[in-house]
Amino acid sequence: MPPLECINPETSPLAMWHKLRVEGRHGSRPRPWTLANMVSSLDGKAALNGRSGKLGGPLDRVMFQAIRALADVVLVGAQTVRTERYGPIQLSQDLQSARSDAGMAPNPLLAVLSRTLSLPNDRGLLDAPEGLVLMTGADAPPDRIRQAEDAGIRVEQLGESDSTVAAALDRLSETGANVVLTEGGPSVLADIIEADRLDELCLTLAPRLLGDGLNLIERSGLEGRRWQLQHCWAADDDLYLSYQHPAAQD
Repeated sequence: MPPLECINPETSPLAMWHKLRVEGRHGSRPRPWTLANMVSSLDGKAALNGRSGKLGGPLDRVMFQAIRALADVVLVGAQTVRTERYGPIQLSQDLQSARSDAGMAPNPLLAVLSRTLSLPNDRGLLDAPEGLVLMTGADAPPDRIRQAEDAGIRVEQLGESDSTVAAALDRLSETGANVVLTEGGPSVLADIIEADRLDELCLTLAPRLLGDGLNLIERSGLEGRRWQLQHCWAADDDLYLSYQHPAAQD
């Protein structure tokens, strides 16, 4: 079991990115390597006043940027885009430079799972088509597909599949993604776990008890296997934990 390590809450995301990058993310499981980054209250709730961004403290904000910088693609559900008010992914300049030096694109691609392709643009999400891909099913509205493609946005229709999330991960792997990060929401995370495609879970525990609210995982009956603890980092009263699937490093 790794020891508890205290982290200065003012540590830069770049320093934490370097700390995380030294670990191999390969293994023999299906590609791409899929990790989730979530924040939770002590009683397992994933949002404060409806948004997860209001739940985390300084440690969560540092890890949020550092973990994003690990990924080739950030995969999220449309409801998370709406609730958390996503815009284009724009890392800090030092993270962009570090990624470029490592042979990565300056910013990860944002992939949005959406059945209807109805997404907000109040933060310019749809105005940066080069950084966005929309992933949808065979029954997506044709007019919205055309509208997105006319705006230069790539649309991937996944067709019929028992697991839309698994099909999305397979398609992202086919187009060159080695590491995919999901930021939720809870239903997308549950779909990934249910499809046995989650390799790594990064979880920040916020020192709050909320009672009612959105659960970290919105699904019952998931397989209760034990995962392997990789990191246990603390900053002030926040705790960051990372776990890997027991077969992830086989």
